[in-house]
Amino acid sequence: MRAAETLFLQKGYSAVSLEEVAAAAGVTRGAVHWHFVNKQGLLFAIRDEMQLPMRDLAEQLSLDRACAPLDALGDVITGTFTRLQADPRQRALLKVLHQLDFAASDDETDDGTIFRQQLQASLFKIFDVIDRKGELPAPWTSQSAALALSVVLNGLVNEWVRGKADFELIPDASAIVQTLLDAWRVPAR
Repeated sequence: MRAAETLFLQKGYSAVSLEEVAAAAGVTRGAVHWHFVNKQGLLFAIRDEMQLPMRDLAEQLSLDRACAPLDALGDVITGTFTRLQADPRQRALLKVLHQLDFAASDDETDDGTIFRQQLQASLFKIFDVIDRKGELPAPWTSQSAALALSVVLNGLVNEWVRGKADFELIPDASAIVQTLLDAWRVPAR
C-alpha cells in the first residue's frame, strides 16, 4: 500500500498501473490483485488508512478516562490537517479520492459513503466518551455532535481539495474546528 501511495503521489493516480505498484512493492501483480482487486481497491485502502488516527483516538478514549477528549480530538485533527497540507501532492490524491467516492456511488461494495460513515462512527465513539464524562453541553448528544463535526470536517476538506475557497487547512480550517470544539466545552461550575 505504501508503494501505491508513493507512486500515486509522484505520478498521479491515473498514470500508475498495477504492474508498477507490484514492482515498487517487490511483489507480483497477482499478489496486488489478490489483496486489493484493482487500483481502485488500493485507493480505497489508502483512504481507509487515513482514518486510523481518529479510530485509534476513539479506542484510546474508551480505555483512558483521564484524557481530555476534546483536546485530544483537536490534536488529531490539527495533526491530520498539518500532514495533508505539508505535501501538496496530498491535495491531488484527496481530489482523486473525492471523485472516486462520488463515482463509486453505484458500486454495491462501496457506495461512496463508507468513509464518511466510518468517520462519523469514530466521532460518535469519541463524543460518547465526552458525554459520559458529563462534558457535552445540552442540547448536544453524542450523535448530533458527531454528525456536526463530521459535516464540518468533510466540508472543509472538500473545499480545500477543490481549491475553491481562499483558505488553508492550517491555520484557517484548524481554527474553525477549534472554535467548534471550544463550543462543546462545558463551562466550569
